[in-house]
Amino acid sequence: MSNNNDISAKLRFFGHTVDGSAPWIDSSYTRTLTEPIMNFIPALTDVIIHNMRGQENKFDLDTQGFEVHKYNGEVNNEFDNGDEQQRIYYEELAELLKKRLDASRVIVFNHVFRYRGPSRAIDLYDTNHQSPAVHPHVDFDGPGVYLKLKEVVGEEEAKKLACNRFQLINIWRPIGFNIITRNPLTLCDYRSLDLKNDVHLTELRGSIISYSIYTISHNAQNTQKWYYLNEMRSDELLVFKMFDSDPNVAQFCAHTGFINDHVPMNNIEQISLEARCFVFYDR
Repeated sequence: MSNNNDISAKLRFFGHTVDGSAPWIDSSYTRTLTEPIMNFIPALTDVIIHNMRGQENKFDLDTQGFEVHKYNGEVNNEFDNGDEQQRIYYEELAELLKKRLDASRVIVFNHVFRYRGPSRAIDLYDTNHQSPAVHPHVDFDGPGVYLKLKEVVGEEEAKKLACNRFQLINIWRPIGFNIITRNPLTLCDYRSLDLKNDVHLTELRGSIISYSIYTISHNAQNTQKWYYLNEMRSDELLVFKMFDSDPNVAQFCAHTGFINDHVPMNNIEQISLEARCFVFYDR
């Protein structure tokens, strides 16, 4: 799956730790800084990033770990926590996932706006307002997903829901009038990862969302396949996995923001919105 709009870009992969201990990232500093505080050296590596434009329907959550959808809802601007627009948006996403996946229940439990362009005051950043992440990662490891589920629904309900298949899914889109050209999102085909060697359990310090994540290294065989959707608009969604309890399908989708040197730099504000969703099944 490739076309003439494929590009080359540098991704900041996991390299090696500097202190011999397990890798960690201090997320309390990552909201405003482009480069997070961490104990490992990034390995800046050129990769080919394939453009999905024109072949959006060829990707599948259970195969590659991600897919592309249209957004036909009514929320097109930033919203405050707890307001009516947030409620509407969460309901829209829940209905989209239920319909697409034939799921019995969806809980949208978190969202983050990410900003590109003009500098923002530090006091405007918090857990719901951040800069784009710039290292390939997966937001949760398996045990962390179960801990998060207990936090969201309570321990007893979590035990019941975990008896059947469930997933943790991220829905990412531009929001506002401006397309995303700075720090677009790239997604890795799950099948192209060397799970034993490319995926590294990493402690996430200072976060209220997750406790440990996976960081991703590039493999010498260059088997990884990365994709993006160029010039994404606010009526387009990237839907990708962070966890699936079914071991026979794609388990997660490594992803990162990246600098696209093939488009002119500008200082126009570009905003993305991501929402994290638990998806449950009766089977």
